[in-house]
Amino acid sequence: MNFLFYYILRKFFVKLNLSSKQISLEKGLILKRTSVMPLSCIVRITARRTLLLRIFGAKEISVFSLNGTLKFYLKKSGRLSFLPKPCQAVAKPRFREIAFGAFIDTRALGGVFVFAAVLRKLSVIIGGEYVSELIAVFTKTAAELEKALGFFKVAVPRIAITLAVFALGSWVFAYIRKLLRLSGFRVSKADGLLFIESGVLTLYEHVLVSNSAAAVYCDTITCLAARRAPLYLRGVMLCPCVKRGELEKTLKTLCGFKIPPNRLSPPSRAFLGYTAAPLTWAGIFGALLIAAYHIDFSVMLLKTVLYSGMIISLYTAVLYLLYMYRSSVSADENFTAISSRRGLRLYTAVFPNRIVTESTLSQSIFQRSRGLCGCRLSLIERRSFTARQLPKNELLRRTPF
Repeated sequence: MNFLFYYILRKFFVKLNLSSKQISLEKGLILKRTSVMPLSCIVRITARRTLLLRIFGAKEISVFSLNGTLKFYLKKSGRLSFLPKPCQAVAKPRFREIAFGAFIDTRALGGVFVFAAVLRKLSVIIGGEYVSELIAVFTKTAAELEKALGFFKVAVPRIAITLAVFALGSWVFAYIRKLLRLSGFRVSKADGLLFIESGVLTLYEHVLVSNSAAAVYCDTITCLAARRAPLYLRGVMLCPCVKRGELEKTLKTLCGFKIPPNRLSPPSRAFLGYTAAPLTWAGIFGALLIAAYHIDFSVMLLKTVLYSGMIISLYTAVLYLLYMYRSSVSADENFTAISSRRGLRLYTAVFPNRIVTESTLSQSIFQRSRGLCGCRLSLIERRSFTARQLPKNELLRRTPF
């Protein structure tokens, strides 16, 4: 509907004015709404061309500021006059690097939700019988897998296998979708702006203002083993696969950022602060499992859940321990780098000090006796990063905040 009103009938519904200082967008016919965005407030511009938009020779433009977004349509060849033309590509990663970045960027839980939404939409468009056949394939695969596990004397409930097969299929679907979105990836730079282009079916073009945001390096257990990870800026992947030893060079080339050398990490006495929660859950699941065997409780599904809970908790504890030795804060008079765990990932953010709006030190009762604290830095782009279990006296001495 938006495409019909704001592109096909745009002469009646849209008035777009571009000047050297601002963008003015007026939408509507009877009830008109005018939005004005100063060019100085723009932090990101995204052009998207789906298959439908490509048929009509159009593209959707989203202009982002820290406080809002403007959306409108232009012709395929239409340009925003205030943007420079991108220069030659600074970085054009190989396919295997793009595949690695897509792998890291694909979340299992997010894939389940996306796949479920696609199945629901397909059932409306092409009919529910085709979706039912696809579900039947998952069920049949789960039955064959149950037989294979039975051959090795491994008893797993059918419902658990079916859910695992569905989750794996959802992840594969989400991965292929992400891979298509990142294919043809290239980065270029002009006048302090970064230009990122990618996509096969849907084409994406991003323009990023690099000097007023945090560049974020995202680590998982796979990234730690491969010693490389994707780099993001303003929620857009800047590089799909950056080697750990080349991170500082990449940041300086693309963003002009520098990682300060005076790195402060959690001491060994912070071990329990990082692993107490998952180890506690592992103990609870283990105690319940022992109790289930002690009273000869024969519900296999419950035992499977308890085993799974204990394994996941121990895995989480090991992961948190690995992240502890890689967590740190470093700062000088111009830049700050902070590595903090969020969920099952470790994020390293590098940003100029001038975008820090608030710094907070926190101490629990247990941290006071060990001289530890948490450091939370809030940025103007409404994001925050928290480093945990740092020595308080050293932190106050080494950092300017």
